Amino acid sequence: MTTPVAQWLPGMDITAERLNAMQQAATLLVTNFGADSSGTTNADAGIQLALNAARDLGGAQVVVPPGVYLTGATLRIYSNTRLSLMAGAEIRRNHAGTVIVNGDAGQSFGGYTGHSRITIEGGLWNMRGTTGGLTGSAMCISIGHATDIVIRDLEVRDLPGYHAIELNSTTHGTVSGCQFRGYIDPGGRDFSEAVQLDLAKSAGVFGGFGPYDHTPCEDVLITGCHFGASGTAGTTAWPRGVGSHSATITKWHRRIRIANNSFEGVLQYGVSAYNWEDATITGNTFVACGSGVRLRSVIASDTEDTKLPDGTQTSASQAMRNLTVTGNSFRGGLAYDEPIVCLGESTGTILNVAISGNVIDGSTAAQNGIRLQEASRIAVGDNIISNVAGTGISTEDCNTLTITGNNIYNAAGHGITLVDNSNSNIIGNQVREPGENGILVQSSSFVQLRDNFVRSPSRTTNNTAYGIRLSTNADSINVSGNKTRPHGSGNEAAYAFSATNTVTTLSRYGNDWRGTYATGQLNDLSTTPNTTATDIT
Repeated sequence: MTTPVAQWLPGMDITAERLNAMQQAATLLVTNFGADSSGTTNADAGIQLALNAARDLGGAQVVVPPGVYLTGATLRIYSNTRLSLMAGAEIRRNHAGTVIVNGDAGQSFGGYTGHSRITIEGGLWNMRGTTGGLTGSAMCISIGHATDIVIRDLEVRDLPGYHAIELNSTTHGTVSGCQFRGYIDPGGRDFSEAVQLDLAKSAGVFGGFGPYDHTPCEDVLITGCHFGASGTAGTTAWPRGVGSHSATITKWHRRIRIANNSFEGVLQYGVSAYNWEDATITGNTFVACGSGVRLRSVIASDTEDTKLPDGTQTSASQAMRNLTVTGNSFRGGLAYDEPIVCLGESTGTILNVAISGNVIDGSTAAQNGIRLQEASRIAVGDNIISNVAGTGISTEDCNTLTITGNNIYNAAGHGITLVDNSNSNIIGNQVREPGENGILVQSSSFVQLRDNFVRSPSRTTNNTAYGIRLSTNADSINVSGNKTRPHGSGNEAAYAFSATNTVTTLSRYGNDWRGTYATGQLNDLSTTPNTTATDIT
């Protein structure tokens, strides 16, 4: 018979050693180890004794009964431990620093070989960021170099500066059913995420322990969580809900799933997918947030993020790919940035993007509904975009783009714009009552505009905009089967269709331009038109 081991350590074989260690699992109450539950004296020593006992057993469940537990120092949790706070249990921070981290300072388990297979669940984790002596930046739960991490059904309240949860160099991580309420910016931290995904880049990025081998996060699910305000005086909602804000060239966070969360009043981005790949963002609601979802490649001007792992400066971004934003709902606010923004760099194009089935209702400060820039191989389809303060769908410096089946209503700017794009299709969209042009194509080539319906263009100005407008050296454009109609009263478009004299290689046929516009129906000044069939006027 195999001799049982007294302690499970990272690096053990996943064989009989691990099974025997797990067989010794126990349920340990922190109050049996001297942890005070009255909230009048620090309880961290007793909690740590229970966590150490779980470590020495090779794995156990550590239970925190109802009560208030002050922490006067950082707690350390180890492999195969389940830390469970019962209903009515509160961890109340009483020191400047992180509340709990997986492992010891000075340890050096690289990759995903650190303390793992950890569950942290339940209770209120009160960071007390407005309390004197506790207002400096702090972290609640910090995980690094780990695998198989579950954090669920807990609330982190009133955190100053850093993050409620940091998953750094972590694979197979789940955050579910949590509430992240209340944030305090102690100064210079207006970009913090409640849940941050980061890589083991430096002590300045992850202060728990090394090694700093640039291990990223992979296979992470964040689901069923709420991000917002606590209502505590002196606090706000979080600046960002989920995201990243540092990078290393040749590394990416991959297989990230953000699903069925609620973001309420978040000041900047609900989700900031910075240097992510193979990511899905689906079924979330965003209410009165500064912005919704940002897909962002490495910022080329950031001299820290553009370094290779060995420190060599590249002065360039890198491509990121395979991203899906689908079935999300955005309502109100949206003054910080667009509801959905996909922003690449000339040295870091965003590739293979699907944006579909989203509902956007309202934006302020001239923000567009969906904005794409420096992106390629994109499908934008079947979205409903209403009442935005800018353009419904705005694209620039993109190629291999399909915009189809979208319903855009009452955009204060244009309905759809293509600027400096190529190889793009705009097919089967409905644009109603845009403030300016229904569809605008500038400086773009190899474009198909087909079977779109534009009703009541130029609602904010009279005789200055158009149903469909081609300009500024647009080339190789096909315009077919489209239909425009004027509003019938008030401001009207100058023409149903207009092409300037810089437009070349235009093919136009089978369109319906009927109705009474401010000046006329058709204004085609293109230099090489090809009208093989008659439009209806």
